Amino acid sequence: MNLETFQPGSASVPCTQVEISLRCEDLLDQDLTSKSDPTCVLFVQKSGKSGDWIEFGRTEKIKDSHNPHWETKFVIDYSFEERQLLKLAVYDIDSNEASLDDHDFLDTQNVSRGRQGTQGIG
Repeated sequence: MNLETFQPGSASVPCTQVEISLRCEDLLDQDLTSKSDPTCVLFVQKSGKSGDWIEFGRTEKIKDSHNPHWETKFVIDYSFEERQLLKLAVYDIDSNEASLDDHDFLDTQNVSRGRQGTQGIG
């Protein structure tokens, strides 16, 4: 460290990356003739404002399951000194349309990145 160029308060916030694995149990059944085909969408809060969410990523679709265990993992930055919120939303995917409005909403859960260990949806 060069003490001549050091500026107090300019240090970066401690940060690391975490991997998130997802699964659900006993999801609602929105299909009439079969079980739901769920996918989980991860949203991160863009700013501190409530409702200001951006999509981070989606899992694969699991066909005919009320208890999906997705293979897709999300790797996100975790800042130790900031409150960071995540929103997990599960949809029944019935077509190849990308828009979530074209699919049946099943459930959602908002979690803080510091508490995501064992929280469930539903």
